[in-house]
Amino acid sequence: MEKKGQVTIFIIIAIVIIGIAVTFFAFKDTLNIGKASSSDVDPINTEFLSCLESTTEEGITFISLQGGYYEIPEDIAFSYIVEKAPYYYMNSKKYIPSTERIERELENYITEKLGLCLNFSSFEVQGFEINEGDLSTSITVEEEKVYVDVNYPLVIKKGEETYRMNEFKINTISSLSRLYSASREIVNSYYDNPGFVCLGCLEETSKNYGVITKATLVSDASSGENVIWFSVLDEEGELNWKFVVEQ
Repeated sequence: MEKKGQVTIFIIIAIVIIGIAVTFFAFKDTLNIGKASSSDVDPINTEFLSCLESTTEEGITFISLQGGYYEIPEDIAFSYIVEKAPYYYMNSKKYIPSTERIERELENYITEKLGLCLNFSSFEVQGFEINEGDLSTSITVEEEKVYVDVNYPLVIKKGEETYRMNEFKINTISSLSRLYSASREIVNSYYDNPGFVCLGCLEETSKNYGVITKATLVSDASSGENVIWFSVLDEEGELNWKFVVEQ
């Protein structure tokens, strides 16, 4: 009797599983669960990726001009006329941001700015209802490339159909890592001989990393600060990495 009872339970479980499977396959076309590749929503996916790509490029350009920061910490910020750059060397200490810090700064830029170029209104006119979740961004900076992974839950409805999207990935070719590495090498050399810019060292660094380096002495009359303002550019002239060191 005990064995018969066990067999009966297994049969019931099997029937339930089969019933669930039959129901799923019978209605999956109506539900469109995970069907984000449908031609109906491909234009929305394309719009998002295009916006993400342009925002990423703008973010890379922006943080390069600010020495790797989206927002330069006030305690290491140097302002001159309308420009601002971070100190990488001050009071006998180095303040070079880590790669992880630069990735976080770019993440913050994209997370805050992405919504400025997203425009779903044209799709809403076509009958789409788009509900947006919370956006988060993950950046990985590698040699000559920047990888962007955005999690942004979208529930898209049109008529009786529902589509879901949440993960968007792109990568872009960029000299960001090269400019950062060259800048770090310049500061490490300056740290060994503060107050003295080794022109031969700058030339060698520029050659090794394929960059163009400019060093300018800047005196701020209002604060009395004297700094050396560095600009490290890639040879294509697309990015300009800026920072200062205390003279």
